[in-house]
Amino acid sequence: MDTLASYDELPYDSLPLPETQPDVIAAVARLHGFDAQDPTRARILELGCAQGGNLIPLAWRWPACECIGIELSRVQAAAGADFVAHLGLQNVRILHGDLAALPGDLGEFDYIIAHGVYSWVPPAVQQALLDACRRHLSPQGLAYVSFNVAAGWAPLAPLRAALRERTDAALPAPARCRQALRVLDELAGEWSDAALRKEIAYLRSAPPSYLFHEYLAEFNEAIDFASFAARLDSHDLRYVGEVGPRRAVVELEDAWGLAPEGMTGRWHDAEGALDAVLGTRFRRVLVARADAECAQPPQVERLASLAFYADLASDEEIDLDAANEQVFVNPAGNRFAVAEPAMKAAVMALSMVYPRALTYAALLDAAHGVMADFGAAGEIDAMVLQDALFRLVMVHGVMPTVWTGATGGEPGERPVAHALARLQAVRPDWVVSGTRHVALDLDAAGRELLARLDGTLTQDALSAHMHANLRGSGLELARTQVDALTARQLWQFARQGLLIA
Repeated sequence: MDTLASYDELPYDSLPLPETQPDVIAAVARLHGFDAQDPTRARILELGCAQGGNLIPLAWRWPACECIGIELSRVQAAAGADFVAHLGLQNVRILHGDLAALPGDLGEFDYIIAHGVYSWVPPAVQQALLDACRRHLSPQGLAYVSFNVAAGWAPLAPLRAALRERTDAALPAPARCRQALRVLDELAGEWSDAALRKEIAYLRSAPPSYLFHEYLAEFNEAIDFASFAARLDSHDLRYVGEVGPRRAVVELEDAWGLAPEGMTGRWHDAEGALDAVLGTRFRRVLVARADAECAQPPQVERLASLAFYADLASDEEIDLDAANEQVFVNPAGNRFAVAEPAMKAAVMALSMVYPRALTYAALLDAAHGVMADFGAAGEIDAMVLQDALFRLVMVHGVMPTVWTGATGGEPGERPVAHALARLQAVRPDWVVSGTRHVALDLDAAGRELLARLDGTLTQDALSAHMHANLRGSGLELARTQVDALTARQLWQFARQGLLIA
């Protein structure tokens, strides 16, 4: 196949995906008893990499890595290759190609990323993807493979069927999406099912790429966990764990003394049962070669070997004396309830040093420090804190990592943003990515300011430039107000690790 027309016409946004970071993958694998390779010196392959919005920031972050992206959309592959050339990176290549016909000289990789591919391709390409994982994974390598899950998608099947039946498959992807929006209006008036109406409401405002590729494209296979595990087995691969956020995790009773191999069947059955109970819609699984060490359900005591980071805030006055539930919110708007005083202190400590990560031992010390600084009574129960931390890690309120190296520089008198951020800022079709692989939602003014941070302008000159820029766009603000907004934005850039100290 020369290119993928629908992705040329209507590409997915090429975003950094936090769960695909090799340092996070390695940390989750360690929770499952699997030791992965050092992510900072790894070979990383991304299949279906779009224009490289997920892969290129990894290559920038870790210059000792070698990164290769494969993308079937010629338009997106060309955009990625052009971006790499302008950035001058030597350790990443974005190649136009078919994952079912990969170059024979790729070699082995420590991490393979295949996000948003498996469920959306024909069966032959699914087979090719798993073949590629088996052929190109190093002995201790890990592949990240996401797919749609039958338990959560079954109730939505009538909506996909109706949209495909009532829209013209011969139309270009953008035109078919516009037609689908009219069909959604019709269906909203016809259907009373609460779950379907909720999905219709979401699709009306969802990106057109999501509407098309989930509901209108020819292939979207949602499968159950047991079927996916069986397919892994047929390709000499094995399940290691789930890297996506989880509201509940498998705990096997009477498993004491069992070797990991002995609990595999029970574990897989329990994973499928959990999907059914939770109505799981999407999975992000880690996969290894069948001859690699056998993993097991996540174990709380393994937290001690990891580091952690979090970007959380709360509008409430935090009570460090009582175990009352209080809500912390991350920049994406996700809410996390925390009751244990020591865990609240730990969250505060992590948020104060973000984007830096703290080792488990350092986090305990920092929590003690926060409790002391606020005059909180009582001692920290390490086991209670460990259990609370485990729960927050599972839902991604706190992220686990094996890499503590992220830092955020202060703005300084002449702020300097790194070259990746400045190039992303001047490319409207590129998302600016933070050092912890989060997508930053910047408006035109934020992009303009970031693009100017080459070290030649003082903070006062930057504020003057932004004042004139805003006035030119029709927004008249007092200079003192622009000064405050500029300073605030610069500190936000610093917090996301975009500035060079």
